[in-house]
Amino acid sequence: MVAIEHSVAGPLCTRILHELGAEVIKIERPPSGDFSRRWDSNVRGEGAQFWWLNRGKKSVLLDLKSPEGRDALGQLLARADVFVQNLSPASARRLGVDKEGLERYPALVSCHISGYGADGPYAGRKAYDMLIQAEAGVMSLTGTPEQPMRVGVSIADVATGIYSAVTVLGALLGREKTGTGAALDVAMFDVAAEFLGPMLVSFLNSGVEYTRAPDQHHAIAPYGVFPCADERVLLAVEHDDEWLRFCADVIERPDLGADPAYSTNPQRVAARDVLTPTITSILGTLDRSVVIERLERAGIAYAALNDSAGVSAHPVTQFRGLVSDTSNESGEGVRHVVGMVERLFGGAEGARRRPPMLGEDTREVLDFLAQAADCAERVDTTPARVGQEPNHSSGAAPSRLHHER
Repeated sequence: MVAIEHSVAGPLCTRILHELGAEVIKIERPPSGDFSRRWDSNVRGEGAQFWWLNRGKKSVLLDLKSPEGRDALGQLLARADVFVQNLSPASARRLGVDKEGLERYPALVSCHISGYGADGPYAGRKAYDMLIQAEAGVMSLTGTPEQPMRVGVSIADVATGIYSAVTVLGALLGREKTGTGAALDVAMFDVAAEFLGPMLVSFLNSGVEYTRAPDQHHAIAPYGVFPCADERVLLAVEHDDEWLRFCADVIERPDLGADPAYSTNPQRVAARDVLTPTITSILGTLDRSVVIERLERAGIAYAALNDSAGVSAHPVTQFRGLVSDTSNESGEGVRHVVGMVERLFGGAEGARRRPPMLGEDTREVLDFLAQAADCAERVDTTPARVGQEPNHSSGAAPSRLHHER
């Protein structure tokens, strides 16, 4: 698999596919490579996001503006099963890796990730996660009534990476039947709009426009964050029978459960301005442990509000092995989050468990392409990681560059 990628969506797509066993050759631009290497210095002097998204990949420095760089890329694509890129549509056209330019590789599965699609009215617009959250309506449902806000994590980026990996797998399955590849056009806007599914369906069919409820569910009540005497708890009353138990056993107000004005979920949503203060006033007199005990007894769902420290120490994190130490000399002492796919499938056999140093695998790849003599001289092939000397004794995966389709 060959990737020209940066930021989140493209790298997450290829990381997932790497964890399923693919060898990923990440093309980076000299002299500094993927700019997420430098977004912060939280992991051994490099960006945490780069370490999160690029474990196990190979890094190749290619100047794609040069004939030699483009020739090396073309040779890689001729041998690749998959090509993933999240260049702008204009940049993809200039480099000849848009849909039309890739037609010379009929068996290749290509995935072009962009903000608004490879063509169309917004194809030329820059698109980052928060911009897409705004444009696709996600922020219209997030925040306070007065102020829309972004979701606290880059959900449009992350979901686009996951969707892209799924579409690539589907195209590879299709190629098994037809022998031909596919040109996939994945837009962040499409993915983010998917999050609005029930809200869009409601609007399209009933004209209902949901408003922002900062710490409550937009369509279920009561379902949200409530303060207790000491801490907060998030609770969810899923259906009408649970509402009766919640009233009787948790807030000890069976009269509310018996009130026909609140017997159905749509009624409770409509009366949220009345019910929420009532519930808050009762729970606010009780310690969180007491509230949780009552919720448990009544069979009502609840959750703690954890931050990164809480998640790191969470019993489920420990039990399911979500945090692991990098296990080779170049990344020793670095703790990382183990992706679900990696835990389920184990990743590529023998793959290094750290991200690559900048340009670490350039020489190996160019040697394979028989370009070392005249192409490698024009490319700086020296590995470079910020604040770290190259270590050429790494436990890198045995190369599968000799695979031919």
